[in-house]
Amino acid sequence: MRSPVRGSGGPRVTLRYLVPVTPKGSDRTYWYFRRKGHKLIPMPDEPHDSAEFLAAYAEAKRTTGVRDRRADPGSLTGTIDAAMRSERFAGLSKVYRATMTRHMVELQNTVGTAAFRAIREPHIRANVTEATSPQDRLKAWRWLCSWAMDAGLRADDPSRDVTAPARARSDGHEPWTLDEIDAYRERWKIGTSKRTAFELLYWTGCRIGDGVRLGPGMVDREGVLSFRQNKTGGIAYVPWTCILPDYATTRMHTDREQLHAALAATSGAHMTFLATERGRTRSDKALGTMIREAAVASEITGKSAHGLRKARAVALADAGASTIQIGAWTGHESLKEIEHYTIAANRKRAVMGNVVERSADMRRR
Repeated sequence: MRSPVRGSGGPRVTLRYLVPVTPKGSDRTYWYFRRKGHKLIPMPDEPHDSAEFLAAYAEAKRTTGVRDRRADPGSLTGTIDAAMRSERFAGLSKVYRATMTRHMVELQNTVGTAAFRAIREPHIRANVTEATSPQDRLKAWRWLCSWAMDAGLRADDPSRDVTAPARARSDGHEPWTLDEIDAYRERWKIGTSKRTAFELLYWTGCRIGDGVRLGPGMVDREGVLSFRQNKTGGIAYVPWTCILPDYATTRMHTDREQLHAALAATSGAHMTFLATERGRTRSDKALGTMIREAAVASEITGKSAHGLRKARAVALADAGASTIQIGAWTGHESLKEIEHYTIAANRKRAVMGNVVERSADMRRR
């Protein structure tokens, strides 16, 4: 079956190999990518012209070896098709590959008929400037041009001197405050999935893409939960049942107790801690939506699941953990990013005086 969609400002595009499936007794339709000789590939529950759906569609075509016969090998579309079938593309991390795919599909749908050899620096600069995410679009162009040069398709890199517009300065996702954390816990009691998800994300300080994968099998005999991060490939280590480090405060002991109480009340015998009632792994998008909506219901505005990751980094810095100790727990790779938390904590302590420090020492005891 074919599904027609409209690209950004362009003509209607036909998506082949898509089949709708409506379970018996349900009024909901699910879409799958089906090609003879391959297993059905479930597609996102998103509009067919959305970036998420198109990225998944392109990935399904790539993994099943579909080639667009209408694409001129010398066109941008043909070059992108060849690049996305390469071993270099397959070797990218899952997260980076998804980002590249979204932008490659957008390029194919907008300027895909252009001759790749005719593309020059001004063309790329204009395209990058107009993109929703200029930085990621430039990364896509640079990756594609680098691959094309190695493949002998071009002798130069027209993206080399292109720069993305400066980002508007922003702190991004704000960390949750202690008052907001207490308000959320008051609204969502132990035994609710919203509370369990909150406690897991807050204690581990992980990204939501990793949070949906965490499970009891990742806890070793020493009581440390360790996992390889999707985004960076680095390993994060979280104290699970082991003795907490010296810098852990009374509040951090309480946080861990809250986590284990929440897991004991809601977790079943599943591979992941946050599995649905049917034992299925949650999507990171669904998890992010759950936390955001639950926060609003707790009269907390502007806070996200990623804000809990930052809140854990803040809590560690406030407790006196070093940059290395914070990075080992949260999995941050950049020391500069961690120093943002430690510098703020040190400045705060600089005006609080010895009385507060002695009180903190007493709480630790």
